[in-house]
Amino acid sequence: MQEVSLVGVIGAGLFISGAVLVSILLVFLIIMHNILYPRLDPILFREPWFNSAQLDMFSTWPLSLIKSMNYMFLIAYPGFFLNRKRFNGLKTVPPVQPSIKAACKVYFILHFLTVIIAISLFVFLAWYSFYQG
Repeated sequence: MQEVSLVGVIGAGLFISGAVLVSILLVFLIIMHNILYPRLDPILFREPWFNSAQLDMFSTWPLSLIKSMNYMFLIAYPGFFLNRKRFNGLKTVPPVQPSIKAACKVYFILHFLTVIIAISLFVFLAWYSFYQG
């Protein structure tokens, strides 16, 4: 029997957890996109916050998912994202149901965890390649 190394277990664990989180995020993003774009496009998807090239690009799939991510980040943490470049000048966030706001916060946390796992995986792979070399 072959002995399982700790390095292999850590690498596989990071990769599998990242792949699972990315799959969950994609499904979650598509569902939230279908909920948010009919409600928020008439209010937010216009000239002051998106330039003309972005209006053309983000109106079709799959790039329209980027627009929905911007909406979710704005809904989840309006105090942070209202003063940023994208929605600078927007006075208030359009009202949404509390369940949608909670779902946007869950998406933000999952997105943050995915970024942390991806960075950890890259650091681990860099360490491993340096260690082996």
